[in-house]
Amino acid sequence: MIKLIVKWLIFALVITGTCYLPGISVENFAFAMLIALVLTVVNIFIKPLLKLIAFPINLVSLGLFNLVINFGILYGVSYLIPQYHLEDVLSAFIASVVIAVAYSVLKRV
Repeated sequence: MIKLIVKWLIFALVITGTCYLPGISVENFAFAMLIALVLTVVNIFIKPLLKLIAFPINLVSLGLFNLVINFGILYGVSYLIPQYHLEDVLSAFIASVVIAVAYSVLKRV
């Protein structure tokens, strides 16, 4: 249980760290924890369905379409939680890559 809470806090810190990119902001750390929770739930339940639906496109693009899926998930979460602002598309795309890498590292640990 402690390991899960530590992972959640680290993931929230990564989300807070992406706010140093221009065009991305979160109001406070509590909302970063909420965003981390929502992203985790979406990555567990919705992302596998999106990957299954997008499998042909993903196969043709050699897996690069996963970046678009991650960007869409991050943008959807920012739509659900208005305290997380994504103003610049390029910064949001870079943040989605950073968050995806951090999520995969935290999932392995």
